[in-house]
Amino acid sequence: MQIKFKLPDQRILLFLLAVLLVAAVAFSAAVLFRQPTPDSAAEEAINSSENFRLVVDGGIYMPNENRSLVSTYRPEDTIRDALERSGIVKFDNEGRIASVDDAEVHSELKWAVKQNGKTLPESGFSTRVQPGDEILLYIEAPGNDGEPVNTLLISGGELNSTLSGSYAHPFTEGTTVLNVLKASGLVTMSENDRTIRLVKASPDLPKGYMTKPRERWVVKVNGKELKQQGGLDMLLQPGDYVELTLERFRNE
Repeated sequence: MQIKFKLPDQRILLFLLAVLLVAAVAFSAAVLFRQPTPDSAAEEAINSSENFRLVVDGGIYMPNENRSLVSTYRPEDTIRDALERSGIVKFDNEGRIASVDDAEVHSELKWAVKQNGKTLPESGFSTRVQPGDEILLYIEAPGNDGEPVNTLLISGGELNSTLSGSYAHPFTEGTTVLNVLKASGLVTMSENDRTIRLVKASPDLPKGYMTKPRERWVVKVNGKELKQQGGLDMLLQPGDYVELTLERFRNE
């Protein structure tokens, strides 16, 4: 005896297929909307009671030093512990902040810290971090707030990407480009102060970088290249930026 099966009507099959397709799309959309976007995930991390925020603000002294980091809260952490654990803050032997992101400032300036808007003395770096805290690092100058400076920015460019440094020099009347270069501790000039012999990323490094054949240091003030003759004697104005960039000779 042969049993015959009757196939469903084609319209029924199409209807069932459409229902399955709609259900699949709805499920996919639900999963997608449940996934946090990168921005929302970052915001959740910041707002989490188990985290705190570290903010670096170079202000007018070092405008390139601006960043915000989110760190995991640990009950045993002091302010100093948290700063050291960030990987961007280094302390000297006397417990003062020596550099942030390897950016050192002039001896007349200093890195200062606020915890939730309250200024902390260096003796306060032993204060415990609390969940949800905002730890602010900023540059402080003696005298009036907002005292103008001249900033030196050093870049090895594509030729030496590891050579990068910065320095903030308090402005005084009569300051020249040469004054800033020599005072930084990052630049060694020739005996007649006309050419650059060595450049360091940090004053603590034992050796500086000497240009190779067909390389040169380009000096700019506020983005404009200085003349090779007499350019280093240019008088600076408050807030002027001196840039020192390693480049190849243009005819190469």
